Amino acid sequence: MFNVGESVVYPYHGAGTIKDMEEKDILGEKHIYFVVYFPLNHVTLMLPENRIKESGLRKIIKSDQLEEVATALKTSEVPEKKEAARPYSKENETLLKTGSILDAASVIANLTSKQGERNNGLHMEDRKNLDRAKQFIVSELMLVNEMSEDEAMSFINEHAHGA
Repeated sequence: MFNVGESVVYPYHGAGTIKDMEEKDILGEKHIYFVVYFPLNHVTLMLPENRIKESGLRKIIKSDQLEEVATALKTSEVPEKKEAARPYSKENETLLKTGSILDAASVIANLTSKQGERNNGLHMEDRKNLDRAKQFIVSELMLVNEMSEDEAMSFINEHAHGA
């Protein structure tokens, strides 16, 4: 499973480090919790060991997977023009909840492409999702390649069209 000191990613929170494992007595039952610190947000969460699989917690990507991330940032399927196109789509929010760095990169590619097509910019929810996706990837890149926050953001901007 996971060990203290390992770098992990938790959906919608980004990348962090397992700082400790604690045993807690709750209603007379002993439970083990992973204590995970997320440095970009300065947040610490306690995740119950018995719910780790369904939580989506995963190990960070390996540095040899960075090229896949760069490709995903560039790739955007341009949807066909629909007569009544909605200004905001929940699909991007759903992708962010998967916890996949490639899904987050896809959100950036989709929204960056959409931003270039619109005269009046992105819908407020799309702007929030674009920012969330960038922060999610930045948090993981900082741990994968020991990049600074600025270097990680430069990686995203360099590989995404107009991000």
